[in-house]
Amino acid sequence: MILLHPWVLLLLPLAFIPFWLKSHQGQLYSWLQIMPEDRFSEIANLAVKALISLILLTILLALAAPQGADTKVQKVGKGAQTVLVIDRSVSMDKPFAGDPTSGRVGEIKSTAARRLITRFIDSRPDDMMGVVGFTNSALYGIKITTNRDAIHAAINAATSSALNQTNIGVGLTQGATLFDAIQNSGSRAIILLSDGAGKLSPRVKQVLAEELTTKKLNLYWIVLREPNDVSIFSKNEYAEDRIPNAIQLDRYFQSLKIKYKAFEADNPTALQSALQEIDAKEKNIIQYQVTMPGHNYSRDLIVLALVLSLLIIIIKNLKVHSWKSA
Repeated sequence: MILLHPWVLLLLPLAFIPFWLKSHQGQLYSWLQIMPEDRFSEIANLAVKALISLILLTILLALAAPQGADTKVQKVGKGAQTVLVIDRSVSMDKPFAGDPTSGRVGEIKSTAARRLITRFIDSRPDDMMGVVGFTNSALYGIKITTNRDAIHAAINAATSSALNQTNIGVGLTQGATLFDAIQNSGSRAIILLSDGAGKLSPRVKQVLAEELTTKKLNLYWIVLREPNDVSIFSKNEYAEDRIPNAIQLDRYFQSLKIKYKAFEADNPTALQSALQEIDAKEKNIIQYQVTMPGHNYSRDLIVLALVLSLLIIIIKNLKVHSWKSA
């Protein structure tokens, strides 16, 4: 058991105040020898003081917030350990192409990503998820966890106001390191969501290849395309020094000895379809531990204090009743 506010224990001497104070209630006698001996009243008076001290003690202990030890519970679910690596470059604040015949601009890419990823998360209650954003450097979101409130907050942060530059290598490397602090559940995946690709240095390629292969991570890349972007599935021939970055990155991912699949989405519907396909692929039986918080004894102590206070009120009323009937 631990105390969240142990300094409150310094106030424990206040619980003995009822024994330090003397009662001024009673009857007046002109001569002490004629005062009848009343052992019952003396015992009752001590009992009332003890009850009041106990009430003060329970209140002080409740303020100290005693907490039981956390316990780890083994759970079995259907899903995966997933890390979402989300592009926060300034281009993510641009809209999708939209429907040219309607005259309406498409939905902002980051807004659509937030909406559909949130739906994806809510549809997978057994998943353990982590979040990493990236621009020119990695932006830590949340470790791999089952806490849905924390995951949603991290997604909102990762899809908020964007910055310049796109450094996919550092984002993926940071995402892979999140798996270091958690036991392998049997199914692990990284979902990379970006609308562009930068060049990876040979050193970053080597580090990333080691991280993805040794940890046996599945990789999914969803490319949010704009109308004039080169498709990573293009069959066009390019000179060796003029291969678009996105195609180079796709070829690099394909060369790794991991499970990899790429998607292209130029509208929210295509993005939703990509997430649905990933959802169908990453549903395996997983085992994981959930930390359950220890019992909060403050509530029990407050209830005890209320019960004792009610008992004091009853005793007080009985005392008044016997006084009036005397």
